[in-house]
Amino acid sequence: MSKDIKYLGEVFERAAEDFGDKLALKKEDTQYTYRQLKAAVIKVKNYLLSLGLKKGDKFAVFGENRPEWAIGYLGIVRAGLVVVPVDRLLSEAEILHILRESDAKGVISSENYLDKIEAVQHELRTIKHVIPMNTLHKLPEKKDVPVEGIDPDSLAVLLFTSGTTGTSKAVMLSHNNILENLKSVDGLIEVTEKDTLVSIIPMHHTFEGTAGFVLPLYKGAAIYYPPSLKPKDLLATMKEAQVTCLIAVPLLFEKFLGAVHRKVAAAPLPTKVLFGAISGIGSVVTFLRKPLFARVRKEMGLGNLRIACAGGAALTEKVAKGLKLLAIPIIQGYGLTETAPVISVSPLEKPKVASVGVTVPGVEVKIHNPDENGIGEIIVRGPNIMLGYYKNQKATDEILKDGWLYTGDLGWLDDEGYIYITGRKKSLIVTQTGKNIYPEELEEKIIKSQWVSEVLAIPRIDPETKKERICALVFPDYELLEQYSIARDITLSEDDVNSIIKDVIHEVNEDLPDYKKITEFEIREEEFPKTTTKKIKRHLFIEKGMRV
Repeated sequence: MSKDIKYLGEVFERAAEDFGDKLALKKEDTQYTYRQLKAAVIKVKNYLLSLGLKKGDKFAVFGENRPEWAIGYLGIVRAGLVVVPVDRLLSEAEILHILRESDAKGVISSENYLDKIEAVQHELRTIKHVIPMNTLHKLPEKKDVPVEGIDPDSLAVLLFTSGTTGTSKAVMLSHNNILENLKSVDGLIEVTEKDTLVSIIPMHHTFEGTAGFVLPLYKGAAIYYPPSLKPKDLLATMKEAQVTCLIAVPLLFEKFLGAVHRKVAAAPLPTKVLFGAISGIGSVVTFLRKPLFARVRKEMGLGNLRIACAGGAALTEKVAKGLKLLAIPIIQGYGLTETAPVISVSPLEKPKVASVGVTVPGVEVKIHNPDENGIGEIIVRGPNIMLGYYKNQKATDEILKDGWLYTGDLGWLDDEGYIYITGRKKSLIVTQTGKNIYPEELEEKIIKSQWVSEVLAIPRIDPETKKERICALVFPDYELLEQYSIARDITLSEDDVNSIIKDVIHEVNEDLPDYKKITEFEIREEEFPKTTTKKIKRHLFIEKGMRV
C-alpha cells in the first residue's frame, strides 16, 4: 500500500493519478472514470462540510449497489465524517434503530428508498439532511475545504451487525483497521488495473466493502453494478464486464452450478452423455478441465474469469469440488465484521477444500481452550481488530480481552497453519454425557447429497423423556426432484420425497457415532430465512427447537 494513503477516503488516489481516464464505476448508462470519481467524491465532501458538519459526525448511506453509493461513502469519510452503511432491505423499525443509535446527522439515500427514510424521519431529531443519490451530480459547487488532522486510528465506519433489533451491536472500524486489512489481502486476492468485477454482495456488508469495493478501487480495477440480481440482469452484466474477478457469497456459486446441471438435465441424451464423459475425463486429467468446459464458462458469463473468491458464509465441499471440476479457480476467505473483515484466505496455489485458508499477513490466530481434538474458540489479534462496539462497553469487554478478539467460532489449526471451522460456540450442542456435537459438521455431510438444497441440524427436547435429540430440517432440491420425475415419467408423492430424504439421513448416520446420529428430520417446503449474505438465520430455529 502506498505510504501516502492514511485515510479511507483517499484509497483511490493512486489509481486516479495513474489511470485517470480508465473506467472505475459503471451501472447501465451511468459511468465514472477515475478522474471523474475523484471530482465527484471531492464535490460531495465539500458539500457536506458546507452544511456545518464537523469531524466525527455520523452520516448514513442507504441504497442499492451503484456508483453513487460508492461516491457517497467515499465523500463522507473524505470529509472526516463517520459513514454508517445501512442495509436497504431492513424494515422501517430496523432503519429507525440504526439511525437513532448511530446519532446520524443525515443520510445519502437512493431515491428508490426515500419513502423508508421519510417514514422514520419525524421520529429522529438528529437527522437534518437527506440527500437523494440521483442528485449527487447536481450538488452546487462549494469552496474546496482541505480536511486536516484526521487520526488514522479514529472511527471511520460504523457497521451494524445483521439481525438489527434492540440488541444489535454497532462495530466501530477505524481508517487503519480497514486499510491494514486491505494491505493484508492485497496479493492474496490478486486484483490489478486490468481486472473487472461485478458487485453482487450488498455494499453495506464489510466483506464487499473491503474486498469488492475498496480493494478494486485501490488497484485501479473497474467495478460494474447489475441493474438487479435477477439471473438475466446479472448474466448480462457479467458478459458486458467480461468479468475477470468475481467476489460473491457461496450461494451464488451454488446456484451457478445448479443452473449448469439443470441445463444438462434438460438437454438431449447425447449432450448428457458428452457432459458425463467430459466430467469423467476432467476429474482424472486435471489440465484438460479448462479447455473441456470453456463453452460452459462462456455461456455463464465467466469466459474471462481469472479468479473467484467466496466469502460471507461457508463454502461447502460439494460446491468447491464442482467449481474445481469446471476449472473455475476458487478461493475462500474467513472473517468477521469486527475484523474489517478478513482473517484468513485459502491460497490459490495450495487450497484445502475443508479449510478456510491461512491467516493473512499481520494477523495472529490462536485456538483458545482446545479440547482433546484440538477444537476450541478461534481468537484473533492484529491491526484490523475493531475499536469496539459503539456505546456498548459491556459487549466490547466480552469479546475483546488483552488485545485478542474472541470470535465465537469454534475450530482448529493443522500443522501448516490452515484454519478449519467446526461451528459457532453458541450453536454447539452438548449431550447429557458431555459430548460435543457440531451441527455444522452434520449439515456438511447431509448437504453433499444431490437431493438436498439446504439443511439445519438443531437440538430438540423430547417432551416426554426430556432428553435431547438431533433433528435435521431439510429443504430438498425440488427442481432436481421434478426433473428426476419428468425424466422417468413418474409423479413423486410426499411420501416418495420423505423416503428419499430418509435414505440420505440413514446414509449419513452410518458413519456417525451413536451420540451424533440424527434421530429425526423434517421436510421444509420453502427456503430458510437468511441474512443479506445468505446465511441461514439459525437462531430462529434453535429457539423454537429448544422450547419444552
